Amino acid sequence: MSNFKTLHPSEYEPISSVYLSEGRKSEKWSIDSISISEESLLSSISMTSVFSPNNEQSQFHLPVYAAMEFVSQLQIIFMHHHIGLTQKTREVWMLESRFKALKPILDRADIQVEMHLEKIKQTTSSVYCVAKHKVKDSQGGHFEIWIKALMS
Repeated sequence: MSNFKTLHPSEYEPISSVYLSEGRKSEKWSIDSISISEESLLSSISMTSVFSPNNEQSQFHLPVYAAMEFVSQLQIIFMHHHIGLTQKTREVWMLESRFKALKPILDRADIQVEMHLEKIKQTTSSVYCVAKHKVKDSQGGHFEIWIKALMS
């Protein structure tokens, strides 16, 4: 059995990420365009507000959290459109996801998203959807995100 030591704020705050505790809340993104087909969706996204800590001179890179948010939103839009809904009247739950950062995305605007449907199943009360998303920028940045979602 391990011996645990209780850390106090004065011990863990200096080694904590300000981005995770505060910075993420200031991030905003917008959908600039969407093109949709029966099995795919193409979109352009812009980061309209990003977190820049005063004490760090780091270059912007797209955070995983923002990417997960906007691809989730795009999949929700796709699912509603697929079944002919023009208003969001149903809840969507992410059942499972995978994220792979192949190369950092450094652009703040014109972030390209491709969503490719792997499976969709509709019942009288729900829609089950599995999709793979590729997120890219003009500098060769590349994320792959896979999401399994349920709308009911």
